[in-house]
Amino acid sequence: MTETQPNINTDKLNDIIDIMAHLDKKLGLAVKHINETQQKDQYSSDKIDLIATALAKAQGEYKPVYCNRENPYFKSSYADLDAILKAVRPALSKYALSFIQQPRTDKDGSIMLHSILMHSSGQWIESRVRVVPPKNDAQSFGSTMTYQRRYAAVSILGVAISDDVIDDDAERAMVASRDVMAKGTSLNRKYNPKEQSGKVITKEQLEELEYELGEYPDIAEQVMDGLKLQSIADMPSTKYQVSINRIREIKNMRNGVK
Repeated sequence: MTETQPNINTDKLNDIIDIMAHLDKKLGLAVKHINETQQKDQYSSDKIDLIATALAKAQGEYKPVYCNRENPYFKSSYADLDAILKAVRPALSKYALSFIQQPRTDKDGSIMLHSILMHSSGQWIESRVRVVPPKNDAQSFGSTMTYQRRYAAVSILGVAISDDVIDDDAERAMVASRDVMAKGTSLNRKYNPKEQSGKVITKEQLEELEYELGEYPDIAEQVMDGLKLQSIADMPSTKYQVSINRIREIKNMRNGVK
């Protein structure tokens, strides 16, 4: 018997080929869009006209932010995150603005703090900063996160913090006193990183600081706050000796050692 050959409809075959080619093209476009989106890595919505207008109005109505905490490391004062947010929330809400901060794990495993300012229109602005605690434990992480949240909030919201307190005359006298360098133990309250050399502490000096600060994450936060550092490893070499002396002095005072 002769085997019967299947009857091939060339028109249908061509239709199938056309459909597969069309699907392949659409798949390629979809992959290209995904890759472009991932590479773009936006820090704001495509349009920011509405959020910019709302933020400008809110900034004009922020309540004064006063220093409400003391930094014994630098013998100076600062405003904590609670004071900052209490001063700005009414104005933010009035102009349909909201503010959130989220720690997220980056693709390389690093912890990033995302601070996002959002508007009811759907427009948004974001800032990101890497969280690098001086030591790999929960206390150090929490202390560093608090420090980073405070500075990120001030930056993205455009907050100005006043050194003045209710008793202006008394505070001015205290500021004048703090501005005087006390030899041996205190650091310059008006420290400016731009005026320092680019040389940072060595690995051995970093290990010594981490050892000294291991059980004192709050002192580590004060050090980073006063020197405007994102990490202890960024400390200028010129500040190492005076910093470690001051750290030991604070620890001795806490432990009752003269």
